[in-house]
Amino acid sequence: HMETTKKNGAVVKMYAMGKTRAYFRAGALEFLESERGKIWEKWAVRIQKTVRGFIAKRKIMRIKYAKFAEAVVPIQCLFRLALAKKRVERAKKDKKRMKRMGKKSKKAAIRIQAAARGFIQRPKYRAALQKKREEEDLQNQLTKMEDKLKEAEDQRKHELEDAKFQFEQEMEEYKEKLEDQLRAEAEKMNKSAQQQTLIDESGKIIEYLRKENMKLRQQCESMKRDYKGLKENNSRLMEANSSASASFNQLNEHAKGLNATNARLIQNVDTYKKQLVKMKEDLKNRQAFYLAEAHARVAYQKTLARIVAQVQDKSRDAQLVEDVVIWALECEAEAKSERAALENAGNRAPPGNQSAAAASSSSSRRAAKPSADSDSDSDSDSD
Repeated sequence: HMETTKKNGAVVKMYAMGKTRAYFRAGALEFLESERGKIWEKWAVRIQKTVRGFIAKRKIMRIKYAKFAEAVVPIQCLFRLALAKKRVERAKKDKKRMKRMGKKSKKAAIRIQAAARGFIQRPKYRAALQKKREEEDLQNQLTKMEDKLKEAEDQRKHELEDAKFQFEQEMEEYKEKLEDQLRAEAEKMNKSAQQQTLIDESGKIIEYLRKENMKLRQQCESMKRDYKGLKENNSRLMEANSSASASFNQLNEHAKGLNATNARLIQNVDTYKKQLVKMKEDLKNRQAFYLAEAHARVAYQKTLARIVAQVQDKSRDAQLVEDVVIWALECEAEAKSERAALENAGNRAPPGNQSAAAASSSSSRRAAKPSADSDSDSDSDSD
């Protein structure tokens, strides 16, 4: 102990603490060393106990694994076979579902395209129909105006002919009257008063005829003005007809453009169908490649399991058996990683290059497998 009590009750310490140093009495350091050695021995025993237990458990597990190694490999094969069957069934279901979804999506796309194209073309068709109706209305108005113009011209001609005929009749009647009066005047030359009255009456008749002539001229001028107005209306209608024909030509050109775009769309649909056929062929090739890869993988696993079983049966070195098992697990992990990398590269690469990449990777794996088998055979021979 580092402290002792005397008979008188005074406590004596085996050390003294200064400001910068510690001072011990004789035997204090030996006591501290012995206490430290006891503690170290206790912890060393505990560490040795755990390490020896771990080593013993490891040996027991190796012995158990050596006994059940032959049963583990078939169980693993059956389990992996069940997983592969599930994956194949799931892939078949996904393929069927994708086919159904592709048909449904194609039908839905056709319906959507039909609705969209109808929605785009209906306003254009309505506008074209409205323009066509307007053109027909203008044409009808033009024909009506032309008919009215012809009727007005015919009426004017008839009126002129009637006025001319009436004027000729009046002139003939006046001539007959004048001749009768002149005859009467010749018979009655002695009557000057009657002659004067006849002269006055003839002057009045001439004045009346002049007024009628003026009226007929005014009517003719008014009919000429009406004829000019009808000509102007006719020219306007002709201009409207020409503009309508120009718009109709534009509509025809637009229809031709729509037909050209429709032809291009049909060509695009044909190209897309060809691409779809190519993609289906690539998909079949990839499926065949994956099936061949799966068969090769199963054969590789079987041969690897046989090699490991042979090493475990014939080898007496536990360390060598453990190294072979670890090597087999590492090979399996590397194969899985290579397969995942191949799938990622196939998903990223275009369809044409996927088959080439898969073929190159399969050839490299097949080239690597015999070397691995030869290494395992050399290890077993050396053992």
